[in-house]
Amino acid sequence: MIKYKFLAPIYLLFLCSCSNILTWHLDMGVHKNNNQNIEASSDSINKNQIPSYNINTKIMWDISVNSGIKGNTGYLYPVVSQNVMYTVDSDGLLSAISLNNGKILWNVPIDINITSGLSIVNNYICAGTTTARLVCYDIDRLSSNKYIPLISNVSKLISFSDYKADIDIDLISESSSPVQGIDNLFLIKLDNDDLFLMNPETKETIWKSTSQIISLRSKGSSMPIILNDTVYIARDNGSISSHDISDGELNWFTILSSRSGRNDLESQRDAEMNINIENDILYYGHFQGELNALDISSGQIIWSSPFSFINDVLIENNSIYGTTTDNILVSIDRASGFLNWKSQKSDEQLTQPFMINNIVMAFSTEGTLVGFTKDGALIYEKDFGFDLHPQTKFIVKKNKLYFQTSDGDIVHLLITI
Repeated sequence: MIKYKFLAPIYLLFLCSCSNILTWHLDMGVHKNNNQNIEASSDSINKNQIPSYNINTKIMWDISVNSGIKGNTGYLYPVVSQNVMYTVDSDGLLSAISLNNGKILWNVPIDINITSGLSIVNNYICAGTTTARLVCYDIDRLSSNKYIPLISNVSKLISFSDYKADIDIDLISESSSPVQGIDNLFLIKLDNDDLFLMNPETKETIWKSTSQIISLRSKGSSMPIILNDTVYIARDNGSISSHDISDGELNWFTILSSRSGRNDLESQRDAEMNINIENDILYYGHFQGELNALDISSGQIIWSSPFSFINDVLIENNSIYGTTTDNILVSIDRASGFLNWKSQKSDEQLTQPFMINNIVMAFSTEGTLVGFTKDGALIYEKDFGFDLHPQTKFIVKKNKLYFQTSDGDIVHLLITI
């Protein structure tokens, strides 16, 4: 596995994780009534006009499910379907957790090291392995075969029955992001940046789109996006392209961030954040590149904003919110790309932002939750002690927040504003 760029010494983005020392279920947090950390791009914010907010946070449940992420693997995406969260750890323990009460519905150890997160395709749950395989399991069969450790009377050792995959495909290299389904076909992005559509039953490749060889790169975990019979893919060479879904024919190709720097490390343009499309405008930014808005029909760049991202941005009305690789939360005007405001709370890397009742919130990788008004005023801060991956994905249902920690816990946090 190629190491992620935020593990390289020169670009170290977060410190060693701290342990979860939560011993309470209800807290009020620390409320701020000033905006001394705000750097406004144009009009300054009147400190005396910051309204008062009463923010309550309550941990509804916190369940240890698996051993989490180990080694140099990327973030392992969980998936949610019908109020059930499915997760996997680096050792290959598949789990299903009820979001209603945090109960573990089943655990199945497939005993395969996992390198890319989960996806659900045609009632199969699929993941990529470190041995360059794609394995998929029928969810109904997983649910009906709740594997329980059997204790041998002779050895007293725990053993599990062999659980073979329903679909097992050998790939050229490891998958870099969760597989996506198109009818009965699989769209797969590899860590060498190749993209191909295949029939999982016959193992036939319908079409394939290759990328250039790059001397120094990481396994960009950005997922392709499918919209109106078109596939959009961001690659580690700083480009983004559009392809016809039926035959892979190239519609357009645009270089967003040229690979330029004093050395290969400075020239990295890894594709980490996922593509976002709103109202026929595509938004994307590469690591050490720029955030761009493109016309999806032509690939023409509408505007660029000089910020580097490794996690997803949040688009809300006329603003784009994102956390940069240098630990800054930014608000960008959606129409022009101009900076509305930016704030740096600390040196801790921030996760992707999310919104609860018009408050922009984000966690640090060391578990500090911060909240900002849409004008950029810091109004809430609380250290929960969670150990989080920089690319943690949050499931938001009104004021209910669900997420997985790096050490394998599933947390349900209630945020009342």
